[in-house]
Amino acid sequence: MAVPVEVPVDVVVWRAPGPASFAEAAARYAELRSSPLGAFEPAVAAFVRELRRTSPDPSSPVSWEEALTVGVDAVIVHVVWPGQRQVLDLVALLASRHGLVCFEPARQAAMS
Repeated sequence: MAVPVEVPVDVVVWRAPGPASFAEAAARYAELRSSPLGAFEPAVAAFVRELRRTSPDPSSPVSWEEALTVGVDAVIVHVVWPGQRQVLDLVALLASRHGLVCFEPARQAAMS
């Protein structure tokens, strides 16, 4: 029996003044995918620090360092591990804790 393979997904986290609609989140995701990297916004920096203190999958050779694309005021988390839902839930929890919007393009879900 074949083991199902989970396709890597992205989740995007950024600071916003209020809840984001799907259209706003999708537009911001497209902008971030094409923008250069830069310095941290303080809430994003705190989110990244806390995220890096966790372990997405202790048995995996992939670390957060390889899975994060960090921009001026946002982070794209490339979720490449088995058990994606747990990782996505962790990212959403930490984003909420730091007052950040969390957008999962594959599910077309924006959370704040």
